[in-house]
Amino acid sequence: MPARGGLALSRYAALDEQGGLRLGCGRSPARQRARVAGTCLEHSMRIDHHAYRQATRVAGFGFILQAAIAVILLIFGHLGQDTVFQFASFYLFGGLLVWLSLIAVFYQHTQERLEALEEDELAAERAGAGSVFKSAREEERVAARRLRLMHQWLMPSVSLLTAAYLAFGPVSMLRHLRSLGDPGSGGAEFLLTQQLGWAVAICLFFAAVAFIFSRFVAGMAKQPAWQNLRGGAGYMVGSAMVLLAVAVGIVFRFLDNDNVVVGVAYAIPIYMAVLAGEIVLNFILNMYRPRIPGEVPRPAFDSRVLSLLAAPESIVRSLNEAVNYQFGFDITSSWGYKLLLRSFGWLLGFGALVLIALNMMVVVEPHQQAVKLSGGQIIGPPGKQVHTSGIMWKLPWPFQAAEIYDVGIIREIPLTARRLADPNVELWAQDISTDVEMDPFIVGGSAVRTDGSTSAEPAQPDRVEAEPVSDLFALVDAEISLQYRIKPDGLLDFLQFSSDVPRRRQRLNMREAALKALAMREITQHLSGLSMEQVIATGRAEVVSQLHDRIQAVFQTHNTGIEVIAVNVPMLRPSGGVAKNFDDLAIAKQQRRQRVAEAAGRVVQDLAYWVGSPQQAKQILAEIEQWRQLKRDLGGQAKPVIDQRILIERMYAQAGGRLAQDISTAEAERWIKQMNARAQVKEFEGRLASYRAAPRLFQQREIMNVLSKMLAERRKYLIVGIDPERVNLDVELQEPPGVFGFHPSSSEGESGK
Repeated sequence: MPARGGLALSRYAALDEQGGLRLGCGRSPARQRARVAGTCLEHSMRIDHHAYRQATRVAGFGFILQAAIAVILLIFGHLGQDTVFQFASFYLFGGLLVWLSLIAVFYQHTQERLEALEEDELAAERAGAGSVFKSAREEERVAARRLRLMHQWLMPSVSLLTAAYLAFGPVSMLRHLRSLGDPGSGGAEFLLTQQLGWAVAICLFFAAVAFIFSRFVAGMAKQPAWQNLRGGAGYMVGSAMVLLAVAVGIVFRFLDNDNVVVGVAYAIPIYMAVLAGEIVLNFILNMYRPRIPGEVPRPAFDSRVLSLLAAPESIVRSLNEAVNYQFGFDITSSWGYKLLLRSFGWLLGFGALVLIALNMMVVVEPHQQAVKLSGGQIIGPPGKQVHTSGIMWKLPWPFQAAEIYDVGIIREIPLTARRLADPNVELWAQDISTDVEMDPFIVGGSAVRTDGSTSAEPAQPDRVEAEPVSDLFALVDAEISLQYRIKPDGLLDFLQFSSDVPRRRQRLNMREAALKALAMREITQHLSGLSMEQVIATGRAEVVSQLHDRIQAVFQTHNTGIEVIAVNVPMLRPSGGVAKNFDDLAIAKQQRRQRVAEAAGRVVQDLAYWVGSPQQAKQILAEIEQWRQLKRDLGGQAKPVIDQRILIERMYAQAGGRLAQDISTAEAERWIKQMNARAQVKEFEGRLASYRAAPRLFQQREIMNVLSKMLAERRKYLIVGIDPERVNLDVELQEPPGVFGFHPSSSEGESGK
């Protein structure tokens, strides 16, 4: 009768050397016949040691196959100088731990079954011996106890070691890939073998062997006794996937495309890290999963995802169950679903034909141009290799490919470091953050020297040698970007100039890097011949225009097929910490301009106040200079000098300023003094005539006038009736002070006799 899992049942008494299942309800043939007849169906099924011995042999063969593939890949990777083969061998070596653990576990299962067989024989001989022999049998089950310990400690430990190995691999691999091409990395290089035929043959052959063996082991793992073989089958099918991915990458190398191989090199450590994470997750879940008595634990390195790939029919079964669940009935058994399955091949073929037809037709937009490629080479009749807008027909991939380029779009290349944030106010002294380290440009020194000389002066050789470097050269920080587009007739030149293959860990591809190198050479040469003032001050606009012309000329010389749209220089300033000194100079210049403007304002104000008009003041100053020259040449009393002075006075009067007022006031005072002097002369002449007519009378009258003027405010005391010669008075006259301590006519008392 057929046994569970598709294995044939052997007779109870016989031990099949090929391995198989064994029923154990008892030892006698009568019991065996009763169980087969159905009278002992409640008893469980046991597996003999031959089944586990077969699993041990299969696990040993898997270990040998895994080791052979890994060693061959490692040897080819070192001898053939290929990094991807070395990475793949690193993953395959991790499967040796899995197969070793399976060998140990199945071998211990074999020992446990032999121990159980011996125990059954001893039990038959000691029938009726009592509980003492029963306890002795339990103590003798050493193999069973070791088997439990292996499931409890060995398999989880191997799972954690495998996860650690798979986690350490991605770290070292990615670190190695990150160091490729960096200066000082010890000459690390991404190796690519030149033996492409051998590489593809090795990968495809071992991928097929690994997949077939994984399918065989997965079929065995369907039996309960061999279910732990799923871990080995999963790791083996993972090895087949890695080898197939490496083979695909090498096939693309035949088409001069190395990017796929590089992508596979990055995918292998990522895949290993994901697998390590799944193993750790399975280990954690196994700690909380309920344990059924008699069930063999599933090790954590048994990947569920890889198990599905090793047994793809389970995926189809799962999909069918999912479809039935969604529709609510067994739709997979209906005639429509079966018709779809029968016609699936025709539908798949029709879809493939449609895809091929669509792949042969390429639509080129009005702003685009396209070329056909075969083996990486541009094909087509001379002069008609570039296709403009319309439909372009080609052979299907991989025989021919099409590349479409937008010739109307404006592209931009950052020639220098770029600022991460644009400030609201541009200040030279402020700190800026850039995406990469900024390299300054060398320019000529300042045209103005500290000693007042200029760079235009001829310099002696000994003076140049003694002159400090800071006076000959200077550094400037610049943020420069180049905007360009493909010329309408320059697509072929653009494609033939360089390739657009991206460089590892670089922002620019090969073509953009070449364009940047040409542009930077022109910028460096041009700036080195200009002074600091020409670059950052007076000639900045001219510098940008000259850079545009030079870059366009060098692109035209190298047939790049590019039209330069603009050279953008959003930032241009002195390099380093000296920028603040330029700010101080600018502030000082601004203050000087402010003071000059204030002084000019005061000049205008003063001229307007004193003269009346600044424009007329200039004319008056010119006339004054001419008057001074005439005075020095002809003297102060010459008629031209006097006429010039009169002209100046008239101009002052016409201007109407304060000087005109002062001149008018001076003239009025002069006339007043002159009239007063003339009046005094006339008065004196009249009095002289009176004096001549009666001198004594004139004298007495003048004395009386003087006394009347001088004694008008004096006090007078008269003594009448006594002869003055007989009077001797000693009188002290005092007058009390006024209310405020002073007298209106005198500030102190008078005394007299």
